[in-house]
Amino acid sequence: MLNFESVQNALENLGATVDTSELHGTLCGLLIGNSTMAAWLEHTLEIMPEQGDVLAGESLQVLKQLFEQSREHLSIDDMSMELLLPDDSEILSRRLYNLAIWCQGFLYGLAVNGKSNIEPQDEQSRECLSDLLDISKLDAKVAVSEEAEQQFFEIAEHVRMSVLMLNETLNPVMPAPPIQ
Repeated sequence: MLNFESVQNALENLGATVDTSELHGTLCGLLIGNSTMAAWLEHTLEIMPEQGDVLAGESLQVLKQLFEQSREHLSIDDMSMELLLPDDSEILSRRLYNLAIWCQGFLYGLAVNGKSNIEPQDEQSRECLSDLLDISKLDAKVAVSEEAEQQFFEIAEHVRMSVLMLNETLNPVMPAPPIQ
């Protein structure tokens, strides 16, 4: 999986105003709706770069790699999908903020491809969507403590598992290929 900073650098090179976490959340929401890379880029970049722009081309390759990796991780049942968030060396408030905007992006991605209009038939799916909405509104101001770090980890894992569960509900996934 690409790291947070390499994707953030690519976004900055492309003049995008979206943050890496929001971008990845939007991508995952769109992928659940079987969206294309072109549709995702329309929601990400205000202006597509010129054809001959080498730096922009390299940055687009990073986004293409993220698209392909994310699509692959959502399409197999090995639970390998990870949220693209700042690493643990970042202060907790920044990681919490990015988790909240990841959820905002995910809900946006669902909404723009029509998945938000699908009323999940099961209570667990409805609860997951409700939880993601609540997490998207979290206040990033938090006192740093071991307990707060543990709670962050638990919330991030809940988001990840909720996304995987919603994806499985809306798009049953294929079994993971055997390791050779």
